[in-house]
Amino acid sequence: MPNCIIGVLSFPIILMICSVYFKKKRINSFENKIYSFMIITDLFITLFAILFYFTTDSSIILLRDFIGKGICILFVLWYTLFGLYLVLLLYSKFKKKDYLDLQSIPNKLIAIFLAFFIVFSIVITILPLNYYSDGLIKYSYGPAANVVYIGAVLIITLSNLTLLIFGKNMLNKKIIPIYIFIILGLISWLVQKNNPGILLTSFTDTFLTLLMYFTVENPDVSMLNELYKNKELMEQNYEDKYNFLFEMTQEARNPLINISSLSNALRMEDNPKKVKEGLLTLNSMVRQLDFSINNILNISSLDIQKIKVVNNKYELDKLCEDLEIKIKPEVNPNVKFYLSMPKQLPVLFGDYMKLRQILYSLLINSCKNTTSGNINMKVNVIEKYDICRVVFNISDTGCGMPIEQINDILSSTGSLDKNEMENLEKKEFNVKVCQKVVKIMGGNLMIKSNVGEGTDIVLTIDQKVYHEKEKSVMNQYENVIANYRKALIVSQNKNILGIIKKKLVDNHITYSNLYSGADAIDRIKSGKKFDFIIVDDEMAEMSGFMTFKGMKEIPGFKTPTIILLGEDKEHIKDHYLEDGFKDYIIISNLENELDRIIEKY
Repeated sequence: MPNCIIGVLSFPIILMICSVYFKKKRINSFENKIYSFMIITDLFITLFAILFYFTTDSSIILLRDFIGKGICILFVLWYTLFGLYLVLLLYSKFKKKDYLDLQSIPNKLIAIFLAFFIVFSIVITILPLNYYSDGLIKYSYGPAANVVYIGAVLIITLSNLTLLIFGKNMLNKKIIPIYIFIILGLISWLVQKNNPGILLTSFTDTFLTLLMYFTVENPDVSMLNELYKNKELMEQNYEDKYNFLFEMTQEARNPLINISSLSNALRMEDNPKKVKEGLLTLNSMVRQLDFSINNILNISSLDIQKIKVVNNKYELDKLCEDLEIKIKPEVNPNVKFYLSMPKQLPVLFGDYMKLRQILYSLLINSCKNTTSGNINMKVNVIEKYDICRVVFNISDTGCGMPIEQINDILSSTGSLDKNEMENLEKKEFNVKVCQKVVKIMGGNLMIKSNVGEGTDIVLTIDQKVYHEKEKSVMNQYENVIANYRKALIVSQNKNILGIIKKKLVDNHITYSNLYSGADAIDRIKSGKKFDFIIVDDEMAEMSGFMTFKGMKEIPGFKTPTIILLGEDKEHIKDHYLEDGFKDYIIISNLENELDRIIEKY
């Protein structure tokens, strides 16, 4: 058999590695960069090994030496790259970094190995290389070939030192190529030194290159990009929500301060007219405070069953941008218009046209009453599962409204009369009609204003969130993620929660924790699936029994639900089973009971 057969067998393997490895994007780490060079080098080694068989007997001395000495230099290059990989692996451990960026690698390290390669290449080029050819057996030997063996011994020695010094602290998969290199390298060195006709070295290099494909850190970059994008969006959403909640907190705090100040002043007031005016102002402040707390911040009032769903999908950011374009020509030249909204807004289901009309009418009202200063439109959202509360805030520095006018507008409820219905068909209608239409749509309107101090209008409306059917990169792994067990804990007892959470984590079970029974019902309504649910019977506002009763009314609900009971209810535990609970946990024996439940469900 011709001794080039090993090169022929190695060639499709290295070609496959090239096609798979270079097809994907890679992170910019030293491992990937060096490994890329090793693959290319090994590809040329296998090519030269095949060509060497056909050029050994060539009468063209220059071609024969180019192939013969070229393969020797390529072997030295591969050993140099492997040695550099080992040294930089150690360097990364010194720096306690899993990934070394190429820019952070000392130039001296690269310079030392580059000098090693250059010196060995020059020596190989200068020294003579002898050739042997006898039928099918052909190989080279002599001083130039011996230099390759010296390079291999140096790298094997470096590998041994690496294992000796850092073997215990290095990741196991990083050590595997070093072990294989030491074993196969020594075998190849000994065999080929004693029998040069058996070209094991090229196959050894190819095998190690293949093995390193599975040990070099090369995560899926498209997945990393998706995760990074998701992380950025999460951070942006967090910042938007934090800023919005901070503003709402201030909105709630200011009326409280004003109420306290005004009530103290009214206690000392003897003028009935001023007392009446003060009471009207107090009433307005209380209404504003109630609106902020109940109609904006109270997300427990979000209920998808209360939303009047109109099957019109619309993009909230596009709605706001269209309004900005349409309203700017209406703004006084001395007035500046500003639109502020989060970077990521959801796609919603709702009555797009009516909502657009209401917002446009409110903005036109601000434009008519504002001759200088600015008009601001802020948009914020609070999402809860498949529901979204949208908060529009339109403020201006216009002439403002008297409190009597505000009360008249906000007290406008009920159906629209004939004139209002006609106005509804027009492109704009007054604020009083806006209030009625908002109420019909299930939203709320609040007006804060003082004569000469401008007007602040807050519109809140709940809408259903539209979800795209197309799956993201992360969703493609949903079937894998779904294999993890998931539990829902509904309790307000922090001590109990701490014990349950620790027990679930120890058993590799992911969990969601909710304090409110109503929130737990909404979580199930949203379509979230759990392997089992633990509900505390002793909770404020809604007991565990009432929570379970609400869950049972959800179509298709079959999740095993376990009730947490105190010692005082242990004697009636069977009644809970009769009501539909799958099991119970007695709190006095919590740890053992949890072990039983986890094993069972």
